[in-house]
Amino acid sequence: MTAYLDPGRRERKRQALHEMLLVTANQLFRERGIAGTTVDDIAEAADVARQTVFNHFPYKEAFALELGAAVIHHAGERAQALLEAGMPALDVVQLVGEWVLEAATHDPDVAIVVARELLHSDPVRAARAATHVPLCELLQALLEQAREEGGIRESFPTDVAAARFSSVIASLTAQVACREAGALRRDLAISFDMLLHGIVKRSA
Repeated sequence: MTAYLDPGRRERKRQALHEMLLVTANQLFRERGIAGTTVDDIAEAADVARQTVFNHFPYKEAFALELGAAVIHHAGERAQALLEAGMPALDVVQLVGEWVLEAATHDPDVAIVVARELLHSDPVRAARAATHVPLCELLQALLEQAREEGGIRESFPTDVAAARFSSVIASLTAQVACREAGALRRDLAISFDMLLHGIVKRSA
């Protein structure tokens, strides 16, 4: 009855359990890798029922999404600081891609799973990933700022452009365990240059 009368307390308990499951999963991921960890392992380590885990995280990769979200939130804070310092928004877009790749090299197991979820063929999975890891949302905000600065065409749909930039970053992040960081940065720069300027040589 007390819990029913105090929904705030109930929600705090739920959030505490959610955070405990996330911490437990992160510890197991670091010890065994994501591929080597099952939902049953997480439930056992957290001393909860398997269904309790699924009540908070519908599939194992959802843990990685929450762990990876911090990278994008930190990138957003850094981006805002640079915009306030006067850096053009299109330059910040490039930096966001570099920051994400750099972060991925420090935690490739999680980064690869997050990238694959963002690119998932199931639109529901991809949408959930985009909600938890708002890379595309950050890029669209920067592109909107670039339009205000006169850096891109007024009529160009920033949501489409943001989706393309996001896909490039995610696809390169998915390769972080099998390619050198320098090669990934080079591909990022080339891909962004193509998106911004195309590949056709223009006459003077």
